[in-house]
Amino acid sequence: MKYHQLLAVFLCLAFFISCSKDNGPGTVQYSYNSTQEIGSQINLTQTLGLDPFYITLRQVDEVVSFYSFSAGSFSILQQNTLNGQSTAYPDFYTVTEERSITWGTNSEDLLFLGNYSPKGSRDFGIRTLDPDDGSFSDLPIEFNIQQAYDPLYYRQRILMTYKDEAGAYKIAVFNTETRSIISTLDYGEGVPNVLIDDEGNIGVVIGTGSSNFVYQVYDIETLILQSESSFNLDKFLPPGPLQGAVNGNTLFYSNSLAQPSPVTFGPAYFNFENDTDFVIDILSIVQQVESETESTIVLTAMRYIEEAEVFLMGYANDNFTTEIIGGVLVISKTGTLLERIEVPFAPTYFIK
Repeated sequence: MKYHQLLAVFLCLAFFISCSKDNGPGTVQYSYNSTQEIGSQINLTQTLGLDPFYITLRQVDEVVSFYSFSAGSFSILQQNTLNGQSTAYPDFYTVTEERSITWGTNSEDLLFLGNYSPKGSRDFGIRTLDPDDGSFSDLPIEFNIQQAYDPLYYRQRILMTYKDEAGAYKIAVFNTETRSIISTLDYGEGVPNVLIDDEGNIGVVIGTGSSNFVYQVYDIETLILQSESSFNLDKFLPPGPLQGAVNGNTLFYSNSLAQPSPVTFGPAYFNFENDTDFVIDILSIVQQVESETESTIVLTAMRYIEEAEVFLMGYANDNFTTEIIGGVLVISKTGTLLERIEVPFAPTYFIK
């Protein structure tokens, strides 16, 4: 079965800059039907008033949330990508000297802010906020941490990765219903990458040094360890949410290429069953596209679509100074460029 029979529609959220008076700068949502080879785009800045310089994006099921910051306050704009309905919560949190916000994420109806507090310290905590009425509650996580990483939300659980005062890596599991910490997983010097696998369990890939890794799977409800296995991979995976996925017996990850390569990352995957690592030759694909377009390109985003068994890679044309022109590369698991879709912007996020 050809990939386009499986990949009927995908949505791409992207940052778009143009000098055209008609389009103006803004954030674009682009929908593409690969069966009919037809695409359409909506300027979310013009239609929803979305700040084109939003600071982060989170996705929960079909709802995407854009966080922005202006005049000392955080705002959020949420959009249902299926029916197009949107909700805005302007200035839902105003910054004070008491605490410093390090990240934000959300469930279907609540907002969660990771923060350092009080003033002058690195005490780590989480604030749960109801954007409808402004009510909130605070919970301390740990005192005087060294570093906090991006969170991962899934099914009433927030997985918060951080490095404590002694330099140990930990993952605190927060229950968004009870607003309490269920458990804190301590990995010491091991570098954890947290994910949700294709069965809805919590997976943690732990780098223990010298190319040695451990993969643990926890039940998301009970946090009981279901399985643990060791493998070898000559890569470094940065702490926090895995930039990839685990589907079946395969670990998909973002491979960082050695500098000074003009391409900084590309698709790769590791098979747990036969201990084989396959790295897509992204340099050759980029060279092929540059030859076809007669311009230099920069990769901007990546996502693996398991149903179609393809990688989607966003890119921007690096030769244009007045406007951004980019596209999407559809790459097979064997490393073949299946299709190149041109769009008048630089894709930065793919919605499944």
